[in-house]
Amino acid sequence: MQKQEHKIQDVSNGDIHDYDSILKYFNDQPAVQDKKDVYKSITFVTTGIIEYDGGQTTMLHLGTLLSKKGYDVYYLSYVPQTTEEMEANAEANYHNYQGTCLSMDVLDTHKSDIWFATLWESAYVIKNKPGYKMYFVQDYEPYFYPFGDRYQMAKKSYELGLHMISLGPWCAKMVQDNCSGHSKIDQITFPVDLESYPYQTRDFDAYAGKKTFDLAVYTKWVSPRRAPINIQLVLMNTKKILEERDGVRLNIHYFGSDKDKKFINGENLGKLTKQQMRDLYDKCDFGIAPSMTNFSLVPFEMMSTGLPFIDFKEGTGKYFIPKDCSFSLNFDENALANLFMTVQNDVSYLKDNNTNAQKYLKTIQWSHTLKDFVNIIESI
Repeated sequence: MQKQEHKIQDVSNGDIHDYDSILKYFNDQPAVQDKKDVYKSITFVTTGIIEYDGGQTTMLHLGTLLSKKGYDVYYLSYVPQTTEEMEANAEANYHNYQGTCLSMDVLDTHKSDIWFATLWESAYVIKNKPGYKMYFVQDYEPYFYPFGDRYQMAKKSYELGLHMISLGPWCAKMVQDNCSGHSKIDQITFPVDLESYPYQTRDFDAYAGKKTFDLAVYTKWVSPRRAPINIQLVLMNTKKILEERDGVRLNIHYFGSDKDKKFINGENLGKLTKQQMRDLYDKCDFGIAPSMTNFSLVPFEMMSTGLPFIDFKEGTGKYFIPKDCSFSLNFDENALANLFMTVQNDVSYLKDNNTNAQKYLKTIQWSHTLKDFVNIIESI
């Protein structure tokens, strides 16, 4: 029998040459911590700076607050990227950021009191540098990969002796539950930027008997953590149920992916600026932003504007949002369709939920995160 040609290929995850520029840093030697009485300089070692990246926006926001607090803050790339491009993308992610961008050229000569890894690879890069080595953990990164060598290397990064700071409780829990030899881990408040996403009063009485709902749906085509496939399928089926059962129409507005991606329903708005996101939230009736691993900034930003937020129990929202501050559902079309029909008949449910959310958000502002972070640094 003649062998048939096909285009199916294995998942491409085995190319060691992805790491050619940093091969010398990969070894099993644990970190040796160099402590000081006072720490003045802090360097975040990062995969360059990428525009529209939520994790790096968080890093820049935190770095800016630390700079205002009197620390000398640096963002040092361990991948090839010009300083000019780093600066431009940093400004696009966080306007008027503070701190100094440094290219990979100074990776071996730059000196710092405190080094921060920001991705598992950078944990290996910094672990043997002079100074105090820390690890800003914004996700449980073994889940970025199929079960294999990168999964194991990412998992091992939590066992290299770096002092870890988890953004919120979920990452800390995952490390503690899955890494028996993990090094020290603290956690800080997962914050919301209330100033950038100001509250807008909504007429929740208008939801009663509503026949058209507009949804702002954040997902990332290239990130399974944001459930890009499942959210399209669930919304496809929810749309059918509502139209057939109650004549209700869903207008779906996706954002967060490249504009050329073709969604099976709704419209793809692409990657949006802060102002464009605020405008979208103001015109929509509900927000959706699946978080299958660590939480996204987007749900709190939606809630900050007063947009009712729909969360899924299969994700990590329960670690970040108290009960009665969002609408927590199973990730399926029947649960979602039932929610829209429920709020049509009970707008008090919406009002109470919104009131609870606004009270909670005031307790998790960036000032709380900065205080947590500085307390950890000062107690080293």
